[in-house]
Amino acid sequence: MRGKHLIGLLVLGAFALSGCAPKYATIMRDKGSAEGWTKEQQAVAEHFSYRLKFTTENSDATYSVNYSVLSNELVAKIVKERIEDLESVLDYKNSGWAPYIKAFGLRDELERELKIFKGVHNRLRLIDNYNSFRQQMGQRSSSRPLELDLSYDVSKVFVEDVFGVYPFISERIDEARKNNKLKEVERLLWSANRTYGRKEQDPSDPEDPNKFIWRPEEVGLEFVSYKILDDSNPRDNTIDYIEGTRFKMTSNGIRKESKPALKLFVPERNWPSVLVIDWDKEGEVGFGLPDSVESASSGLVTAESLFATTVINRIFPVSEQEKRIPPKDPLPMVVEIAPVGRTKVDVWEYNDQGWTVPLRYKNDRADNYYAAHKIKDDDLPNFDHSSNNKQVDYFKKDWNGNGAVVEYFRPKAPFDQANLVSLAVSNNRVVAVTNQGEEITGYVTSGSNRVIQDYPYQIDYSENDEKRWRIVDEDGDGKYEKKRQVANR
Repeated sequence: MRGKHLIGLLVLGAFALSGCAPKYATIMRDKGSAEGWTKEQQAVAEHFSYRLKFTTENSDATYSVNYSVLSNELVAKIVKERIEDLESVLDYKNSGWAPYIKAFGLRDELERELKIFKGVHNRLRLIDNYNSFRQQMGQRSSSRPLELDLSYDVSKVFVEDVFGVYPFISERIDEARKNNKLKEVERLLWSANRTYGRKEQDPSDPEDPNKFIWRPEEVGLEFVSYKILDDSNPRDNTIDYIEGTRFKMTSNGIRKESKPALKLFVPERNWPSVLVIDWDKEGEVGFGLPDSVESASSGLVTAESLFATTVINRIFPVSEQEKRIPPKDPLPMVVEIAPVGRTKVDVWEYNDQGWTVPLRYKNDRADNYYAAHKIKDDDLPNFDHSSNNKQVDYFKKDWNGNGAVVEYFRPKAPFDQANLVSLAVSNNRVVAVTNQGEEITGYVTSGSNRVIQDYPYQIDYSENDEKRWRIVDEDGDGKYEKKRQVANR
């Protein structure tokens, strides 16, 4: 039980830090202000209200957290935000996090945390889906208060026999099955082997959004339709229940998943059918737990009718794990050591006429880039506030075009001074604050501007998606006399 309460406390803490908390605090302060209270009284009342609203006093003068003040839907939303945060951090293209995750070996641990949060989120959504299912199937008592089903209850989330506690079954179908009256009347196999099944980013260059490859895709569904039969010669051939199970074709035949991905419950009368879908594949978190419960049209009563809907694509989604493509490892570092007494090896190629970038990477407006910066003696991509006398090392333009070109510029005065307290770059707008409190603003535009020098001192680019080069202008004459190969991005 300790783990359950710990997760509950984490969820409640996330609620207090989420967008809901400032709204609640504002409401409390507004009420206090209307009563004529001082700011100190308002603050005391606000913090005391958290105890009244979110805890229950025990007989021994201790307090227990009262989670039921939160709706199950709100807690699921909070957990979903944590999932999105982790997925963003784990994205290999996240330049702020990817290097640190790799350097400190954090990926496995963060993947484990992501799996835990996904499991909790699946349980939370399961509860709401189960309540919706019972409502649509007419199984929920109208005398039961609705808030009992909608409020968050930690004991409902952490159950061992999840399939026993949350059975997505029809009492009518289950009773017919027990009495041996539920008979299979149709079996339909649908499969597709698609050469161009799914478009993905090119794993050899996941940074370039314009590069992609096609992944072949093999998908299949087995639909089994059932009818409740009271005798061997029914009056009609209508279906009462359908199950759809994903499968793959193997050398040994069909390999089906252990649980159906789809269930369609057809009512006795001309009421909407109830469609239950689980889009998690076997082996993924949440497999076997329905992700969607919805009312279907009265015409959706056969396996063939399901093909006219979006059901097929929803049963074969691409998971976030599949979307994350690890970048290629950088080229091995080559070290050449010159013998004692000899001139050291020079890795640069020289050209008196100057090297140029041999490809077109700018659009007609020359504005297809975003600006960034680096502080001297700081390896972090963001500004380090540990000192009041920071200095910009360089600004850069990262071009969204051919060759993944990056141009590096030295700053102009006053952005080049070693007196900065903070600096931020957003949408190519640069805002710097000096240790004297002066705020300086400028823009990294496509032409000459007040922030950067007119010409880059260094340019990196890729050629033929295989080699990445660096050209350097050491004397500021706009001519790049030096060139050498560097590791791919």
